[in-house]
Amino acid sequence: MKPRIFLINNYSMERAYSLWEKGLSGSHHVWGKVELDQRGKVDMTVFPHEKHPFLNNLGKIFGIGHLDQQVRILFNLRKFDILYSPYSKSNTKLLLFLKALGLFRKPIVVTIHQPFWRGRNENKFFRSYSRFYILNYTASIFLSEPLLDKTIKLLKIPEKDYKNKFSLAQWGPDITYYERYCLKRKSFEECDFFISAGHTDRDFETLIEAFRGLDYKLKIFCTPNSIPKTVDIPPNVEVNWEVTLSFDLIPYYQRSIAILIPLKYPMSKEGCQGMTSLQDVVSFGKPLIMTRNPCLNLDVEKEGIGYCVDMYDINGWKEKLKILKENKEIWLEMSNNSQSTFKDKFNSDIFAAQLENVLLSVYKDKKR
Repeated sequence: MKPRIFLINNYSMERAYSLWEKGLSGSHHVWGKVELDQRGKVDMTVFPHEKHPFLNNLGKIFGIGHLDQQVRILFNLRKFDILYSPYSKSNTKLLLFLKALGLFRKPIVVTIHQPFWRGRNENKFFRSYSRFYILNYTASIFLSEPLLDKTIKLLKIPEKDYKNKFSLAQWGPDITYYERYCLKRKSFEECDFFISAGHTDRDFETLIEAFRGLDYKLKIFCTPNSIPKTVDIPPNVEVNWEVTLSFDLIPYYQRSIAILIPLKYPMSKEGCQGMTSLQDVVSFGKPLIMTRNPCLNLDVEKEGIGYCVDMYDINGWKEKLKILKENKEIWLEMSNNSQSTFKDKFNSDIFAAQLENVLLSVYKDKKR
């Protein structure tokens, strides 16, 4: 019998799966379900995201996010063997508390791409709480080796406690994008602007200043909550907060010279910022320039797919922009490296295989 997996998240997986079915989004936004269905070794079901909003409102009073989802999980215990939660901290708090009391016995498998310490680990109580929290998960799949190492060090977790619980996986874009977009990328001459899209911890203000005075075009796609605070946006910069679906961004990505990922965050929040945008970089076989983030699992400079600049470094951005705009040979080499990285190291099939190994191992241990 195949293990039965319930997939939950802090945003609607039904919608993410529906967008994939309609061809409007990549399979990587469903966190392995599509590929695992194809592989056939586990039975993964998307658990309904929300049915009783009043329970979520009640949960907010007690600091428990997604209470509705967690309560309904408790009423469906006979229907699954393993709970899988990619964004775990925000929608498993009640279940972890019950698990610690021995009242919830189902295995919980999560992915980790955000820090567990938040800079407060000089407080022994907080460090102990964070350590207890993460070790209550049956298996934690880190999407970054530096983040894994940092978590172990800052939370002071002994090897005996994490060696059978922690593992690594490389989250990557929908492998079908390789032939659909990457192999059909446009030539250098057909690309006429730079693009930056995203909303989490974005530093569009520094990026705009880097383009001020340059004869290059920049298109920024953000959300209403991440609109740049820059008052006098130069004429070569266009800001758009109305295009929200990744599918609608495809024509812009295809015509872009490079993808730009400007980031800003306090060190206490350093995690996998920029990880989702890296999916777009390799999906379209593009070079990139991004703010340096040592917690990412993909070393963009080592792979030869782009450049890193320091946080708030306007001159660093200007220098790298000029290199990519004015050197076709460098642009082409980075584009080719981006393509090979996608095919060999960074795609949804690789992630699914690693996820499958963890789920099958957890299920095997559960049956003992």
